[in-house]
Amino acid sequence: MIKVRVHASTIRFGDRLIGDAGEAAQIVVQVSSRGGEVRLSHGAAVTRLIGDPLVWVLRGGPRVVEEELPHTVWRPSGPRRTQPWEGAE
Repeated sequence: MIKVRVHASTIRFGDRLIGDAGEAAQIVVQVSSRGGEVRLSHGAAVTRLIGDPLVWVLRGGPRVVEEELPHTVWRPSGPRRTQPWEGAE
């Protein structure tokens, strides 16, 4: 989990809101935006934010593939053909 600061409208399902004292709150289960207000549902509570303020959340970090990927099966199987508009060499 990494701590990031995002706009309230870009909060996603599964993010954890960070409270005023720095503790992680419950997991966000729904985000809705209506009339300049963003509503975040988490657990049995709803947080209403006016406008689109920046909010601290805990979000799962990006995963990195460390293994070498195999070559593609769709590689050319011979020399490249010259197209008629390219001219002959």
